[in-house]
Amino acid sequence: MAKVFEKFSTGYNTLFNDMADPRVKDWTLMSDPGIVLLMTITYIYVVVSFGPRYMQNRKAFDLRKIIIGYNAFQVVANSLIFYKILSSGWTTTLSLGCEPIDYSDGPNAVSLVEGFWWCFMLKSVELIETVFFILRKKQNQVSFLHVYHHASTLLFVWVATKYVGGGMTTFCVLVNSIIHVAMYTYYLLAALGNQTIQNAISKWKKYLTTAQMVQFVIVVAHQMQALSPKCQVPKGLLLLFIPNVLLVFALFYDFYRKAYKKKTK
Repeated sequence: MAKVFEKFSTGYNTLFNDMADPRVKDWTLMSDPGIVLLMTITYIYVVVSFGPRYMQNRKAFDLRKIIIGYNAFQVVANSLIFYKILSSGWTTTLSLGCEPIDYSDGPNAVSLVEGFWWCFMLKSVELIETVFFILRKKQNQVSFLHVYHHASTLLFVWVATKYVGGGMTTFCVLVNSIIHVAMYTYYLLAALGNQTIQNAISKWKKYLTTAQMVQFVIVVAHQMQALSPKCQVPKGLLLLFIPNVLLVFALFYDFYRKAYKKKTK
């Protein structure tokens, strides 16, 4: 038993310390996977089991003002992340081709991994969106797609920050953040409740879903370059990341087909 524990301890230390990016070791929520796993498990339990039971015999909460503030925060936060990533090499030294991860302490290299960490923290905050649905008794919006997308994204961004926060992997954050600026701008305008605005943006939702699917295609096409033997980028995470993105794309397409294609017939 002692040898088994020793091997486990050695393997754990190798995986989560020796193989990880030393620059993020002491950053908030980055030292140990236990916290993010607990966050994910708690999130799933709350939104799938506890939350619906808690609200079953209660009136829906009026969260309109909170949601307006939240959406405004998301627009600003995603804009800042987009700017941070873009200005940390994407307008100067980085290209759309294979770009190895720079693990140095250079200003751009550190700024890129900081951008990844900011993205992870923002994905942690985004979990509250599902809680908003439950408190407003919008349980129909707590779909498998919604819960899986939030939970899996949180885990993948944590792993990416821990191991591959730089180079071509930051392209994913760049694209995702600008899509989220558009998405939360729509949510913000919709939450204002102004009928004129509602009429003006009524068709946007369909195109935002399309934009999200296009995002997945672009990200997969870009990241597949890293699978080339000539591209010196860690490939282990990609073998999990790409199938996950394809799964999420399929779920989004299924939602799009059911929500919009039937309406046009």
